[in-house]
Amino acid sequence: MLRLGIIGCGRVTSMFHLRAIEQLPDVSVTAVLDIDEARMREAQIESGAEKAYHIRDEFFQDLDIDAVAINTPPRFHEELALKALEHGMHVICEKPLAETIEGCKKIQEAQESTGLIVLPAHNYRFTPSLTLMEDYLARDSLGEITGIQVAFENNLKLYRSETDFRQNKENGVVEDVLPHILSVVQHLVGHINSVEYVDWWCKNYDVCDNMKTRFGTSTVSVDASLSWTTLRPKFVVSIDCENGSLCSDLMMNPYKLEVSMNGKQETISEKGISWYIDLIKFKHPSFKNQYHHFNQLITGKEPQRITVEDEINILETMKLVSDSMRIE
Repeated sequence: MLRLGIIGCGRVTSMFHLRAIEQLPDVSVTAVLDIDEARMREAQIESGAEKAYHIRDEFFQDLDIDAVAINTPPRFHEELALKALEHGMHVICEKPLAETIEGCKKIQEAQESTGLIVLPAHNYRFTPSLTLMEDYLARDSLGEITGIQVAFENNLKLYRSETDFRQNKENGVVEDVLPHILSVVQHLVGHINSVEYVDWWCKNYDVCDNMKTRFGTSTVSVDASLSWTTLRPKFVVSIDCENGSLCSDLMMNPYKLEVSMNGKQETISEKGISWYIDLIKFKHPSFKNQYHHFNQLITGKEPQRITVEDEINILETMKLVSDSMRIE
């Protein structure tokens, strides 16, 4: 049994992480930590954790914690990840793993010296329909990838975050949304080499809340659309290949894959209508799969799907995009 300590008890923890963990019989929440005592107690009750802390040092001295999930605002991620590794705890951390490339490299060095697991938490990488995409691409019947289009569009107001860190930097939507896109794209076509085009604007916020951009890889270009202001959320990934195409909405239809091959159309859906019941309950399968993978890493049963090196590339690409915004 993996004994997990959760740091940060805001909406991402209550809406997604705890609902995923409760579906896994081999992972349990042992302790929670939050500077807000009311949030801490609420998360303790919801998770069934035996212990609750609002003093950080006491939490890290708890020998019953095997691993931590860091779900705080990003400015705390680096320090908390390093502290956990120092105390012999494995780490799964909400994106970004650190706010700077240098900070991420410090975590990488600490991971290598301790031999502990550090998993950057990019949940959409574990979406069932993305796995189906990977299976199709591995068969080679579709031929080489010729292009990718990605649209991650959400409504920040509907999310009702308890913190405003997303709106405190001029490149807002870049830091919030772009990591989701890059974590999926880099697995399909490799690390991003260049940023070829950036167009951004402010619609409802004083910071960037919409963007269109194009990335270059060693093989193809990737066109991406990011938004905080759309009415209907989606995370659509479309892959063009020599002999057809693949398309899925990883957010709203995580089991459904549209396949076009040699002029024939096919729709694959592993779960069907029952998914919408989970959707209402905020039980997106990617979170459950992500925690299962984290536990498998700790027990040595799976190779790591997202590494700290991948996270460094994501941060490098985000910096290129942000620098392009300033140039314009």
